[in-house]
Amino acid sequence: VLPPRCNRTLGSYMDEGMLQESWQLIHNITSLYPGADVSGGIFLYPRQSLLLTYLVQVEIASRASNGKLSGNSEPFRICETGFGSGHSAALFLSSAPNVELTTFDTFDRPYQSATFTALQSYFGSRLKRVIGDSCQTVNRYNQKCHFLHGSSLCKKDNIDLIEKSAGAGVTLTSTAMDSLKDKAVYFGKGAQWAGLRAAGCIENIVCFEEEERMIDANLHLAQGRKQKISHKFCFATSTGKCGKGKKQSVKHSWDRDDFCQNWMAKAPVKNENRNYDAVKVPKTLSRPRKNQFNPS
Repeated sequence: VLPPRCNRTLGSYMDEGMLQESWQLIHNITSLYPGADVSGGIFLYPRQSLLLTYLVQVEIASRASNGKLSGNSEPFRICETGFGSGHSAALFLSSAPNVELTTFDTFDRPYQSATFTALQSYFGSRLKRVIGDSCQTVNRYNQKCHFLHGSSLCKKDNIDLIEKSAGAGVTLTSTAMDSLKDKAVYFGKGAQWAGLRAAGCIENIVCFEEEERMIDANLHLAQGRKQKISHKFCFATSTGKCGKGKKQSVKHSWDRDDFCQNWMAKAPVKNENRNYDAVKVPKTLSRPRKNQFNPS
């Protein structure tokens, strides 16, 4: 799989026809709900879309070469929290024919069940869902996840996904945010990734800055006004210390040298300023139980 250098496009990694058709299905449905609180989506982030596709493909190639996948027929399971309108689900499913995606969401927005049904008719049984609060349902999921994407409003979804991962080397990705110092997802005080890093659950962290663009007022993240955004996002590798999978040495299928250096953003470090002095290990990771790493 060719590394995603600065001149790469999404078409370098997939036939974009399938993706655009599936995104058009989504648009056809969400346009019927003009008053609805329509989610944003991965379609807002061309760099993240490209890089996620690359990561999925390089992970599949790596697992196949290590004997963990037998060819292109065995499912490569992506676990995603937050279905939104379904754009990221369609992106993942379009990235490789053996991708199987399980999405966790309450499906309480008026267009969501319709978009899920449309996408399932397009991608078939490779798309699955678990309905309910992802703060509860991820913990009860009884399958291992080969790739992780946290994108729900749950404030511990990334932590729960790591605990459900298939072991060392699994990639954790998350939604783009306006700052890497946010207090919910990445590296602000009490944020999930800060806690995962402090607990030794993730390593090989690399962050990026997305292209600047205008977004419509009707999108959920726009909060009712048309505005310009320039969000950031990160990738990391699970160490296997905090997941359910078999403990083993970490083998990275990708590293920061693979990516376009001009797109990168610096990941905040602990004690860089006073906001990081009080980073705490998440409670769900500090309670030892069978086959779980005890970070204390």
